[in-house]
Amino acid sequence: MSHHKSAANLLPNPSFEEVTDGIPAEWEIHAHRPEIAPCVTSDDRVARTGNRSLRMSGGEKEGVVGWMTARGSGIQAGNHYRVVAYFRAENVPDLHESAWAAVSWLRDESDDFPRVALLCALAREGKWWRLSELLQAPDEAHLAEISLGFRYAPGGQIWWDDVSLQETPSPTPRRARLATAYLPEDQRNPEGWGRVIRQAGEAHADAVCLGEMAEIVPKDPDARPSIPGPATDALAEHARQYRMMIVVSLPEWEGHLRYNTAVIIGRDGQIVGRYRKTHLPQAEVKLDGHTPGSSLPVFDTEIGRVGLQVCYDHFFPEVARLLALQGAEIIFTPIMGGGSATAYEAVARARAIDNSVFWVTSIRDSGGRSLIVDPSGRILADSAGQPGVVFADVDLDAPHYERWLSVEGEAEFRHLWPKERRPSIYRALAQGQSADASRPRDRD
Repeated sequence: MSHHKSAANLLPNPSFEEVTDGIPAEWEIHAHRPEIAPCVTSDDRVARTGNRSLRMSGGEKEGVVGWMTARGSGIQAGNHYRVVAYFRAENVPDLHESAWAAVSWLRDESDDFPRVALLCALAREGKWWRLSELLQAPDEAHLAEISLGFRYAPGGQIWWDDVSLQETPSPTPRRARLATAYLPEDQRNPEGWGRVIRQAGEAHADAVCLGEMAEIVPKDPDARPSIPGPATDALAEHARQYRMMIVVSLPEWEGHLRYNTAVIIGRDGQIVGRYRKTHLPQAEVKLDGHTPGSSLPVFDTEIGRVGLQVCYDHFFPEVARLLALQGAEIIFTPIMGGGSATAYEAVARARAIDNSVFWVTSIRDSGGRSLIVDPSGRILADSAGQPGVVFADVDLDAPHYERWLSVEGEAEFRHLWPKERRPSIYRALAQGQSADASRPRDRD
């Protein structure tokens, strides 16, 4: 537990008001070589709250990279800290690429292998941008080094101001019991799905994932079910009874259009979210006449921020990445089949790792392996072809440290990839097929 008593800023000269030889006092300049070092000065013409700011400019240098650091002491391992840095930018093509702030948690003054986190949350506040993150000091941490960086914008400049490192009360732990189900073909009926829902509910699951196009109510070949409708009404009763969130894929009609739609039923029986499958295999188009959805929403739920996919969606890495960019912490995927058993497991683990999310699938084929995977790619639960429900107790805020990602010590990928992506070079992703369709595309 945190023993937070005040919100004192633990950083020296956080607003750059004190200056020595034209440079903010208590801050140190870093650059690998003079020919790529940015110009760093104190600027009394631009300030957010006080009279000065820290200015870093590219000076027309190609490959410009440099950063400033200051250290805050009095860090208590296990306690939580809010780290904030404000900046303004001029002639900077991409803010995420060019403006970066990081925290290195140090065991002592000479620690060469710290744990590192980049500040990923970016928000506009008037003329300034705010980078921030709520972080927990890891075991044995006693110092925190804050880095403010500038890169990849030769003709641009950035002003930093009002940097803070403040202890905060520890947040309430965000723990959840996740469940997912598998049923063989002869049990995929209302009785079978009702049975696994009861199994999950009686085991106090917070959320359970059911399969794709699950038969929640008896089939009526002439019906054109809507959402809300009989299936979601039946699920709502279960959700209220067990105070449990339910995720499932259902057929949905809207006018003459038919969709494959995933829904989230909240603990109170209300529909929390709805997602229409965006990537349709040809069989689904030709045999069922489905229409694809056109958006990838993410939903705030009682257990965390949730994204949805349905089956074929998971073959396309862009889907999971776009959900993760919107802050999804758990991605639920009702799925018919994931190709070969080897490919299915590899994709599930890779998507979880790539996007630092919990990945939950409820499958019909591919060996009957409904999975729960953590952000490190570990399989926490696997139905392994056995009918019923499997569970995983997770902590959404638990750290998943890895060595040698992009830092000198250890880091969590969730605190790196949002800032280390290079969206300025990904434009081809949005351009579809190349102009010369007959020429094979280059492999990555």
